[in-house]
Amino acid sequence: MMKKLTIVAGIVVVVFVALLLCKNVLIKMAVEDGAKKATGLALAIGSMDVGLLAPKVDVNNMRLLNPPWFTDKVMIDIHRFLVSFELASFLTKRAHFKTTELDIKELMVVRNKERKLNIDSLTSVEEKKQKKPAEGKKATQEKQAPQVTIDQLILKIGTVVYKDYSLGEKPVTQTYTIGLNEVYQNVTDTKKLVNLIIVRALERTAIAQLTGFDLGALKQDVSSLEKVGQKEVGGVGKTAGAGAVKEIEKSLTNELNKKLKY
Repeated sequence: MMKKLTIVAGIVVVVFVALLLCKNVLIKMAVEDGAKKATGLALAIGSMDVGLLAPKVDVNNMRLLNPPWFTDKVMIDIHRFLVSFELASFLTKRAHFKTTELDIKELMVVRNKERKLNIDSLTSVEEKKQKKPAEGKKATQEKQAPQVTIDQLILKIGTVVYKDYSLGEKPVTQTYTIGLNEVYQNVTDTKKLVNLIIVRALERTAIAQLTGFDLGALKQDVSSLEKVGQKEVGGVGKTAGAGAVKEIEKSLTNELNKKLKY
């Protein structure tokens, strides 16, 4: 009798572990596929901890990669991506996330030698600028972003870095600490989430003005998102004004002159 119970217990453990591993793989694939469809770019995941019983996923060191024609490999360095969800919703056409915390360590905006911006490669940005689906994409079903509902989104952005390779042999770099910490409700579009990240980051820097990047269409796209809370580090996180732009332009020019001198 004891032998049979041991065998049954062993089978239960094996089945449980197999189901857990399958859940891990499925969720990892869902995150990677969702990022690809929402951004058009590849996602690299450092580590993932899926709740053993509770429907939670904790991803650390997740990076959205630049297109291959940019020297810098990473566009967005995400320190942590923490979500709680309804597992049954993944079997439907719309995934339901109860809470989502997106802690972005760094967003890097790069202009290459051909004066192309890496953020223009984002599918959501490209579509809003063209006011139509981006050309050269695959079938409609393949390029559609996954349908999701996020009850509460906590968006954090630490720093934004601008690197310009078009001004000389070595890139001119400017770093902004913005310390963004905001809470949104009822987010139902992953592409709008991507655009929200770009808007909230760039409007607190002088990058849009320096590069001629038009935030207008993106701001209009995310205007319907409901912000319910805000906390920012003192002294940072404010929208860049004309005076700040001039100071930064002067700083970039001085740095460029130093590089060219040597």
